[in-house]
Amino acid sequence: MSIFKVSIEKDKVIVEGALLPHDPRRTPRRKVGTGEVREHLISSSVEFGKCVNENESLDNTKSNKLSATWIFEKKTKKSLDKPAEKVILSKENKPAPKKRKSRAKKKTSK
Repeated sequence: MSIFKVSIEKDKVIVEGALLPHDPRRTPRRKVGTGEVREHLISSSVEFGKCVNENESLDNTKSNKLSATWIFEKKTKKSLDKPAEKVILSKENKPAPKKRKSRAKKKTSK
């Protein structure tokens, strides 16, 4: 079972994750990566951007990887410029200029 705690600061989304240690009789082996953390944020409807520390992971078989922290950039809404006015280009019906044909060069005899 993985436990996630999400906190939102000014420009960061911080996710603290933890797993229970592996016990062969009670808990199965479990690994949690950044992908599962993203899925958790999406299911919790938290808007986030790029992950700052992509290589974090949890593994309940290793005692030093029972907890980890992921930091995501907070997704900001950027205001777009005003849309440009629609411009209609008119086609002029001019005939295409005639192409010049290249003439074959004549060989001179000596």
